[in-house]
Amino acid sequence: MIKAAEWIDLTGKVAHVTGGGKGIGKGIATALAMAGAKVMVSDINLETAQQTANEIGGAAMALNVADRDQVDAAMAQTVEALGSLDILVNNAGLYLGYGGPVENITDEMWQALWSVNVDGVFYCCRAAATIMKQQGGGRIINIASTQARTPGVGVTYDGSKAAVEMITKSLALELAPHGINVNALAPGPTWVNEGEPPPVDAQVPPKSGDPLADTVADRIARLPLGHWGDPMEQGKAAVFLASDLSSFVTGIYLPCDGGWLTL
Repeated sequence: MIKAAEWIDLTGKVAHVTGGGKGIGKGIATALAMAGAKVMVSDINLETAQQTANEIGGAAMALNVADRDQVDAAMAQTVEALGSLDILVNNAGLYLGYGGPVENITDEMWQALWSVNVDGVFYCCRAAATIMKQQGGGRIINIASTQARTPGVGVTYDGSKAAVEMITKSLALELAPHGINVNALAPGPTWVNEGEPPPVDAQVPPKSGDPLADTVADRIARLPLGHWGDPMEQGKAAVFLASDLSSFVTGIYLPCDGGWLTL
């Protein structure tokens, strides 16, 4: 009889984590490496990607996910350098603050955010799916957000993450016959300022009168688990979705949010 620990063992698997140089992406890359995977860390900032790769014993590359040619080359390079592409984590994303009111959102702001948060996810999924079909399977994990279902950050970011959820569901149906599981991980409030402790007891700034900002502040203040999440907690959830623990799981939106969506 096998041991349950074997279900979580990613030894021999190759993972590519976009936006893996810091924050949630770094937590995910680290957790995947701890589970045994060989990890390619990509980031628009090569220096941070290399720092993370050095820490976890992985490889690094510079990547702008909004550039389709760079994406195609990056996925091919991952296979060339590490031998395969078994797990893709689409973590790279832009957050431009609360982003409102809507009349102040320029075309440039809208296009910049969507080119990364939506186009980038699509480009990476397309390139990875092509490779994974040839390999006979794989795992794609798209990083969505609780803001996909609870507006509060603004139409640019909230809308982009809702799009990621539906991209995930659609691709889960399309790619299931090819042995490719596609799921979305939805982080809630996660403290990503490395070296700086999170506010005690989930403290937040006083209400500002902005309905979007105040919605977020109110939810953080009432978070059921009573504290901010950290990147490694998102990493643990990603390991679940990347491992055999989730072999019969596809098309889901998995909140890792301290109870945010229960409020």
